[in-house]
Amino acid sequence: MSDKATDIAIIGGGFAGVVTAIHMIRAASKQSESSETPALSISIIESSEHIGRGIAYSTDNPDHIVNGLAQLFGVYPDQPAHLTEWLRAHAAEHGWTPPEGVEFENAFAPRWLYGTYIQDTLRHALRRAGARVRLETVKARAVDLNPQAQGYQVILQDGRRLQAARVVLALGLFRGRSNAVLSSANGDALVPERYIDNIWDTTSWQAARQDQDILIIGTSLTALDAALNAERAGFKGKFHALSRRGLLVQPRRQRTAWPDVLDPTQLPTTLRDLLRATGRARRAIKAAGADWQQLPPAIRPHLPALWANASHSDRQRFLRHLRPFWEISLHRAGPESAKKLSQLIDAKRFDHHAGRIRSLRATSNGRIAVEWQTRGQQQTQTLVVDRVANALGYEFDWSRIDDPLVRHLQERKLVQRHATGFGIDAVPQTGAVLSVQGVAQDDLYAVGHPLRGVIWESNAIGEQLLEAVNTAQAIVASLQTVETD
Repeated sequence: MSDKATDIAIIGGGFAGVVTAIHMIRAASKQSESSETPALSISIIESSEHIGRGIAYSTDNPDHIVNGLAQLFGVYPDQPAHLTEWLRAHAAEHGWTPPEGVEFENAFAPRWLYGTYIQDTLRHALRRAGARVRLETVKARAVDLNPQAQGYQVILQDGRRLQAARVVLALGLFRGRSNAVLSSANGDALVPERYIDNIWDTTSWQAARQDQDILIIGTSLTALDAALNAERAGFKGKFHALSRRGLLVQPRRQRTAWPDVLDPTQLPTTLRDLLRATGRARRAIKAAGADWQQLPPAIRPHLPALWANASHSDRQRFLRHLRPFWEISLHRAGPESAKKLSQLIDAKRFDHHAGRIRSLRATSNGRIAVEWQTRGQQQTQTLVVDRVANALGYEFDWSRIDDPLVRHLQERKLVQRHATGFGIDAVPQTGAVLSVQGVAQDDLYAVGHPLRGVIWESNAIGEQLLEAVNTAQAIVASLQTVETD
């Protein structure tokens, strides 16, 4: 029996993969209106039950909200009100309305509802395309790519094989490995049920209602999501959040960008110059009694150019010294989530600390003794908790990701690890993946998280959306060129 064939195989059916498919459908439909091209066939390969959700939008916790205004997160850049209009038309039927006094365009929708929006937008795109596009969802896990004379043979874990002329790597997030201390939490010394390695597994939180103390390792948005899951499970005790720097997730306040921070015609060429410019702006904001949250939106639009023009040494300095401060400033909690965190803090149910874990051990009564060291001090102290949750985040270094497809792509030299250690190398404008020889491949592309080193913040919706648009248009155009040759 011959392999099933498709024009485009998208490996990964989360946000990045599905939005890429949506824009491929759109681009192919526009081309087909003016030509007699055959129908475009797209296959989305996804191992989970539902596409369009991934980790972020699979949660059913209504307290997990999209980290930005609805007016900013529509999937069509030329239709900025697309999500707002969809929410106005469909949110109520899905059981959600904005908080009192908040208009739809200024609302922070639940993440599960945003996933529903992505799914519905895909269905509408397919209906509009009609016979011009065929899309198939393949429920499977891709484990290898076998290069062919034309395209690739995609090898699935269940033994099936799919022949694809073009492949898009939309692999999504890989949970970070626990370090040596955390690994002991899965050993015989501790009760496994008291260590939550996957905070998104709602069943892991069911027993939390009986707990008095929970340690959350991490203090970012992921840590807040963990706390909200514990609260939903009925936890009434105290949270202890611990991270190396103790930088606690901040509430998001909608502020206009502070003017004249950077001149787009003369952007800083070094990290030192960028820090000088932002330092001047920070002092001006403070002197005016304004809000520091006006600074990140003044820098964010210029980030792609700043990152693309930065030297390797400056990128490494940023990653070593500034990344945590940038991320805590940019990735803030939406108002409803931030309010819940503030209530926990006011009720003295949430403490956060800067330090390192030195050991975890089970006590005689089945609790967990956490020996930890305050940042900048040598002396250790012990905290006894009922449960430990790992909210350290995700791994972007492909040399550390334990996934068969990631491993085989590197073994076959189809990809090269980015110099920063984040993701793989590719052409920023199209997502075309670079081989180990540094050659852009016209049949292998990447969008989203694999491009973290190429396009900083490619883990965010705005960047992933632009990547999806550019990659979709590049692939459809290349297929059109082949057909006319």
